[in-house]
Amino acid sequence: MASTISVRLGKDMQRDLSRVEKKWQTDKSEAIRRLLAVAIREWKIQNALEEIATHKISVGKAAEECGISIWEIFDIIKERNIDWVGYSGEDLKRDLEIIE
Repeated sequence: MASTISVRLGKDMQRDLSRVEKKWQTDKSEAIRRLLAVAIREWKIQNALEEIATHKISVGKAAEECGISIWEIFDIIKERNIDWVGYSGEDLKRDLEIIE
């Protein structure tokens, strides 16, 4: 079931929203829904990346929470240079010393 939400928009945002409406040839409600869907998707991805970087969730769980494939999340991780492994240069140095 849909619900109605009221928001206050400044003049600049109203002007920008009108431009979006004209470009997409849609009404204000549809434009807002589509823009909000994009913003929420990006927020989910950013939040998941932060949790991956701090090792709070796995890559698989992050993909699931974002509603994308694991391959897509790996591409995003690579694009944004996120350390998801947690294996530092110091860890490598220590492991190499142990091997020797």
